[in-house]
Amino acid sequence: MRKALLLLAFIGTTSILGCSFQMHAGTEPQRPHQGPVGRRTVGPAGPTPAPPATPTPTPVAPATGSITKATIFGSNTVDAAGFKGSIYWIPSGTAKLPTLTSMTPDGYLFTHDLNIAPQTFTGGFPGLDSTHNSNFALRYEAPLVVSTEADYDFRVVADDGAILRIDNTTIVDNDGTKTASASKDGPVHLVAGTHSISVDYFQATGPVALQVYCKKVGDTERICPTSL
Repeated sequence: MRKALLLLAFIGTTSILGCSFQMHAGTEPQRPHQGPVGRRTVGPAGPTPAPPATPTPTPVAPATGSITKATIFGSNTVDAAGFKGSIYWIPSGTAKLPTLTSMTPDGYLFTHDLNIAPQTFTGGFPGLDSTHNSNFALRYEAPLVVSTEADYDFRVVADDGAILRIDNTTIVDNDGTKTASASKDGPVHLVAGTHSISVDYFQATGPVALQVYCKKVGDTERICPTSL
């Protein structure tokens, strides 16, 4: 009888130890909550476009369709550090920029920067139509390389209308026909990396103008390059 009691006591003790081991082995140790790594940058003075997943490629001259002689809007010489411009003929009476991305370009040109002061435009687009001095639109595109994250200001002088976008986000809207050139500006916070910049412009009739300025907040304004 004593042996039986000792055996039962041994079995009971073993069962308790086994249960205790299973409970401790199956319980994860509690760890303090950890939030996401990094920080979210918010531009206090404007939108914060994110860099595109794939950098915009350097513009390459098309096989055909470029103008054959330089104009105030550009030439047929590719500038790897500049803009590629697509040319569109638009209907007479156009008062606002059409959706150029849904249209087929009538030709191409290239320019280092956008600095066309208010003036009369003559000579059209040699090689395409040298008499087309009005009722046209241009879409300028380029990679925008930002080396320093900061708040930037962009300003567009236009006659007639122009819209500046960075990473498809509108930064300056200076659209619409005008009786004289007008200036509008807009702020943006840019992180370091390669962005895309585009400037859509249209000319109805009369003088032309298209100047794009930019500056890092606190710096001096200048005609905007494609590397900040």
